[in-house]
Amino acid sequence: RAPGVSAEELYQNAMRDKSAGHLEMALQQFAEYLRLFGSTVTAPNAQYQIGEIYYQNGDFEPAVKAFDMLLEKYPENNKTPDAMYMKGMALLKTDQRNAAVQEFREVIKRFKGTDLADKSRDRLKSLGVSTTAPAARSTKKRSR
Repeated sequence: RAPGVSAEELYQNAMRDKSAGHLEMALQQFAEYLRLFGSTVTAPNAQYQIGEIYYQNGDFEPAVKAFDMLLEKYPENNKTPDAMYMKGMALLKTDQRNAAVQEFREVIKRFKGTDLADKSRDRLKSLGVSTTAPAARSTKKRSR
């Protein structure tokens, strides 16, 4: 634990730096936060912020990794839908269209009726793809 720095202070400092556009400093502080306080309720938010900073910087591959890390390490939390959506956005930017489509469809399926489900639906429409996964083709013979 850092001498004299609480989890709350470190997180707030990182958010302040991010808001002020000091993205490198914010990135370091969020990473430090996760190193020291990786099991707190705010940890998923810190992990999300890391992904968002990478995304804002145009570093889409590290952004995908950061959002993935959140989804693996903290699968059920308030940032899960955002991380899935942003992972889809970052995948699009790295020309991983199919993976992005899958991510958006998953947001729609798991978080029906949310703003992010709507945004995912719009994103899929703009890509010209169906908002639902194609049904598995039946192998049964049709009876006439």
